[in-house]
Amino acid sequence: MKDGATIWKHNTPVDCSWYWRQLNAIKVQMRGWYNQGRYMLTQTGKYSITSSYLALIGQQPRMRTAELAWTSMALPKHRFITWLAVQGRLLTQERKLKLHIQVEDTDCCLCDKKVMETTIHLFVKCEWAQAIWKEVEKWTGIALQINGIKQTLERIRLKHWKKVKKETIAATCGAIVYHIWRARNWKKFKGKSVHIKEAATQIKKEIIERL
Repeated sequence: MKDGATIWKHNTPVDCSWYWRQLNAIKVQMRGWYNQGRYMLTQTGKYSITSSYLALIGQQPRMRTAELAWTSMALPKHRFITWLAVQGRLLTQERKLKLHIQVEDTDCCLCDKKVMETTIHLFVKCEWAQAIWKEVEKWTGIALQINGIKQTLERIRLKHWKKVKKETIAATCGAIVYHIWRARNWKKFKGKSVHIKEAATQIKKEIIERL
C-alpha cells in the first residue's frame, strides 16, 4: 500500500451509499496499521491478509450452530443463504429500510397477510413458508418447532442424535430456507409464483441426491 498522509485524506460525501461509507470506515481503521511505511500487524513488516482480516473483524464469539449451517451435507448455495439468514443479513424489505434503501412495497410477497417482510416473518410466520416446513416434516417424520432459523439449528444441535442425523436434518432445513428465499425472489423480481408442492419436491430431490 502507498505511504503518506494523502492516501487517507478523503471526505465521505453525505449522500454516498452505505457500502461506500463502510469502505471509508475500513480505510480509517487501517490508518494505524502503518508507521513510516512499515506494516505493523506482523513482525516482518510485510502485509498479511490473515492478520488484516482478524484485525478488521476483532474478537467474535463463535456461533455454536455454525457447523450445522455449514455442514458438508448441504449444497453450497444452501449453506450460504442459510448463513446469511441466521445472521439476519438477507436483503429483506425490513433490512433494506434499515440500510436506507428505498422500497416501494414492504409487504411479504408470498402470503396475503399484508405485513412487513422481515426475516422472522418470511421464514417462520409466512403461510407459504409454513406450508413448506409442514410438507418436508411429513417427509422426514421429524417435527421441529420453527420459531427462528438459528433457534431451530440450536435445537438440532442439542438433540441426542448421531452426528450424521443432525447434519442431515440441518441440511434439510437449509434447503427449505434456500427455496423459500428463491420463491420470494421469483415472485418479487420475475412475477412467477412457485407452487408449494413443486418447491417441496425439489427440496426432497436435492437432499436425496446430496446424500
